[in-house]
Amino acid sequence: MRGRSVDSTHPPTHLRRERLLTGAPVPAAVVADEDRERRIAAELADARSTVARAIIRDGFDD
Repeated sequence: MRGRSVDSTHPPTHLRRERLLTGAPVPAAVVADEDRERRIAAELADARSTVARAIIRDGFDD
């Protein structure tokens, strides 16, 4: 992949996507219970609202 990086740590998205789609699935390394998922969602709620408003206002460019 040398010479095809977007930056020094990440190859282009299409190559990362290809790797994910062609690799064998593996179980999750980190699993959160319902309480932890609820606390994470609460912590991110303000940011989620901010991002949603920005996307609605300005659109989303990939």
